[in-house]
Amino acid sequence: MKTVILLLISAVFSYLFGSLNSSIIMSKVLKKGDIRNSGSGNAGATNMVRTYGKAYGILAFVLDFLKVIIAYLVVYLIFSRVAPTIFFKYEYFFKVVSGFFCFIGHIYPCFFGFKGGKGVTVCAAMICILDWRMFVLGFILFFAIVFITKYISFSSILFAIVYPVCTFFLFDREYRFFPPSIAPKNTFGDKEMLFRLIALAISILFSIIVLYKHKDNIKRLLKGEENKIGSGKKKKADNEQ
Repeated sequence: MKTVILLLISAVFSYLFGSLNSSIIMSKVLKKGDIRNSGSGNAGATNMVRTYGKAYGILAFVLDFLKVIIAYLVVYLIFSRVAPTIFFKYEYFFKVVSGFFCFIGHIYPCFFGFKGGKGVTVCAAMICILDWRMFVLGFILFFAIVFITKYISFSSILFAIVYPVCTFFLFDREYRFFPPSIAPKNTFGDKEMLFRLIALAISILFSIIVLYKHKDNIKRLLKGEENKIGSGKKKKADNEQ
């Protein structure tokens, strides 16, 4: 029960922190407007680039990425001291809960009428704190597909599909660079498969939300109407992260 309570506290804090959507805040404070009223209407880094320029887009990306890491660091600093035994036993799930609710806050920010971004950057940040191998794999896959197809939205969709597969096969595996710790280390004992399936279910939920937020992109991709990077088209697109 204590573990559940700590996870719930982590969830509430992370949701509120995730609701601090950087694109919306920057557009309101620095530009006296609302990014959701410009371009595609999405509160994400790509729309910031389109509307205000690369510098604002890069800054939005960095801030969205960092807020997941900061949210988890706060959870870590508090609960690793308050309840170290529980925290370090279930640290993976504290990371998942913190990242997931930052993700939900980013998409449905309570401070901004529950209308935010699509959460791909936030999801990538959560993967980074969970497993650097998954993050590197996702990073390479994402930009390789963007380079080949010129579609950011297609890369985001493929990323969402691959993520649960990686979660299942890489769950609870720690690899070190020097022997004798090359072999994977299991920390959940005989409950490892149960927790693996829980982690898989959460990752599938992530992917469903990302795919739902990209439903219009999927329709345009199927019709061949989605904008490519550098196409020079002025059509209204909705492929932001």
